[in-house]
Amino acid sequence: MDRRTLNAGAAQRVITPPVGVSLSGWNPRASGDIRSRYVHDDLYARALVLRNGSRAWAQVAVDLTGVDAVATEQIRAAAADRTGLSPDTIMVCATHTHSGPAFCPVATAYSPEDMARLTIRADGSAPAAMGRVTSVSSSASWVGETDLEWKAWLVAQAVEAVEEAHGALRPASAGFGEARIDGVASSRRVLMSDGNWGDPRREPVEGVRVVSRTSIDPLVRVFAVREQGTEAPLAAVINYGTHPWIFCGSGISAEIAGAASDRVANSWRRDDGAPPVVLYTSGPEGDVTPIWNVDIEGVWRTRPGENPEASLARRESGFDGELTRLGGRVAEGAMAAIRGIVRRDGDPELWARRKEVALPLKEGYRHVDDVILADWQREAPECHHLTEVQALGVGEGVFLGLPGEPFVSLGTDIRARSGSGWLLIAALANEFGAVSYIAEREAFEQGGYETAFTPVGPGGGEALVDGAVALLDGHDAR
Repeated sequence: MDRRTLNAGAAQRVITPPVGVSLSGWNPRASGDIRSRYVHDDLYARALVLRNGSRAWAQVAVDLTGVDAVATEQIRAAAADRTGLSPDTIMVCATHTHSGPAFCPVATAYSPEDMARLTIRADGSAPAAMGRVTSVSSSASWVGETDLEWKAWLVAQAVEAVEEAHGALRPASAGFGEARIDGVASSRRVLMSDGNWGDPRREPVEGVRVVSRTSIDPLVRVFAVREQGTEAPLAAVINYGTHPWIFCGSGISAEIAGAASDRVANSWRRDDGAPPVVLYTSGPEGDVTPIWNVDIEGVWRTRPGENPEASLARRESGFDGELTRLGGRVAEGAMAAIRGIVRRDGDPELWARRKEVALPLKEGYRHVDDVILADWQREAPECHHLTEVQALGVGEGVFLGLPGEPFVSLGTDIRARSGSGWLLIAALANEFGAVSYIAEREAFEQGGYETAFTPVGPGGGEALVDGAVALLDGHDAR
């Protein structure tokens, strides 16, 4: 292989949709509907391109709940045409903001009636028994809510970000680091002694205690790139596992992911230089949210006698404070990880791989026509959904892209079987909508919202882990 030196380029494009588009990830909202009313902060498509000799790859992070496989194909194909990169070397990740536009229908095994009965209400309250359903219903959420003209523009903006990053390639060195973050991520699968699932948005019940809760991954992992010679910060990738939402109001926002990225860019930049481009990728987060660390009274609950307009304004004001606080904690952890990097490589080996994986669907579930599938996914075995896992290697580290929202335990299993160390696992990579939550078998025995909502059945988590480990096999991911 022709190996010379690492070259890196990064760029970003605003992808904020017009005010009035439907927001995805929560229904209903405190406003009583899902319509956006203002822009709290802009959404971005951010791209990082690395090249060493004849080997190259690109990573794209977009401030969306997720990106369907067809949109990923479109971004890959157009970016490859403009840069010469191979489509299979381009990874498209979503930050999973819940204050962004509806991008695609999301497959669910809930019926619409179950969805209305078992999700958080506009006043901030939560049902006691989230996810207690006994039947499977093939349906989809956010059908017809996507602004298709904006979606096409978003794809074009993501492609332009990759093209600009490729055109800005310059000699660079890069390294990996990690740090612990406390007080942000928390388990949302908290089982109570009365058999219900715990949630701080529920009314407390006297004498009911926590029986168990699932684990979180408290580490933020970073990949930081500096320009050779000047040592100027060029780009960074943050990888941290939690849903990034604080509160779903009526404003368009990148939420914790955007706040953390912006703060790192401004903290790490040199006074005499442009800020680096900071991509945010979510680690396995299907069973992790910040909800136990959020100011519930300030941002979630409607107060007695409070009219809807006053409640929304107060709660959205509370969102501002919590976004600064929690986004700041993630940024502080990321900066600690950057400062702790002890080795930077100016000539790392680059490689990229992609593998198709068949995930079992729940018995009785069939994809509905509204769910967006790429042509290659229609070749799935019966009662399965065909998805992909992808890996981008750089020296002693690997970015592993997984579809949908895998549980933390699946990431832990992958790390245990593939070696520990510089393995950055990006959830919501390359596909969302046809798949959502992906859990281990034990979680289905316990029940709960995530396992009731998802069309992926028992054994899906194990199949994903096996596919990811097979993809990584032969490469030393420390």
